[in-house]
Amino acid sequence: MSKPLFFEPLKASRAFSLLKNDFGKGLGHAYMIVSPDDDAVDEFFTLVAAAVYCETHEPCLGCAECRKILNGNNGDVFHLNEKRDKIKVEDLQNFLSGVNVKPIGERKLYFIHRADLMNAQSQNKLLKTFEEPPADVTIFLGVSNEAGMLETVKSRARTVYLDTFDAQTIYNTLLTLGIDPATCSVASACSEGQLGKAYRIAQSPDYAELYRSAIKLLKMLNRSGDVAALDSAVFMQKDVGAFLDVLSVILRDMLVAKEDSSLVLQKHIATDIEALTGNFSRHALADILLAVNEARRKLSLNVNAVATVDSLLFTILEERHKWQS
Repeated sequence: MSKPLFFEPLKASRAFSLLKNDFGKGLGHAYMIVSPDDDAVDEFFTLVAAAVYCETHEPCLGCAECRKILNGNNGDVFHLNEKRDKIKVEDLQNFLSGVNVKPIGERKLYFIHRADLMNAQSQNKLLKTFEEPPADVTIFLGVSNEAGMLETVKSRARTVYLDTFDAQTIYNTLLTLGIDPATCSVASACSEGQLGKAYRIAQSPDYAELYRSAIKLLKMLNRSGDVAALDSAVFMQKDVGAFLDVLSVILRDMLVAKEDSSLVLQKHIATDIEALTGNFSRHALADILLAVNEARRKLSLNVNAVATVDSLLFTILEERHKWQS
């Protein structure tokens, strides 16, 4: 395994700092690492495992112990559900079958990826281990949605929230991976503070098309008769949610540009941002941004997508003319 992509920002994160304090005084028996960024949580697990066994607890990723972690060769480290599927009771039972066996070294680490995909029966099985934890075992739960975890499980694990990262940190991280500056700018702006999401965006050729489509929509939506044609264009996108992410970022930049165009994050479309900004008032942009966020929320709840997008387009049209500069 190669060095984790997000090693530096994760190592500098508040979440890692909290755990690092426990390395000296002794790790607890259970931790719940909470973040919607599954990729970052996976790498955070690697970072934590390397830190536990690295002599410096930093970790260095270059010593023999760190290389064992990177290569999956440490006999005291166990992973479950790295593919992020639903976790069956029998899977969990097999995973924990050796939990009472003495470690090869001083401590065993058990990492459960997307633990919130366990059903209640599986979580109750885990709870039995939590209630009588072996002194030399620490279990880490990666959780995207806390609501998916039983309160009895959550109460027995220390909750650590993985940081969201500012756009500049994400931009710099992607830049060190050899990604071109324009793509880094797009990805960091659309990432919602998530390293994994930013990297996926940077690797996707679709986002350039999403930007073109979002700019076109804001330019072409002038009257109610345009809605039918433009909502068809929205649904031609492979990922409507991603399209709304991009639209939201563009609107935020338009709002910023009203005060200071130098603060626009999307440098690659700064000319388009400047041209569009004159067509919308501050009030309109603020209200439209709220409407986009509401549309994203509705789509996440499986509300009818056509009705949601139509409503959004009419709102953009209405707000644009209601607050016409």
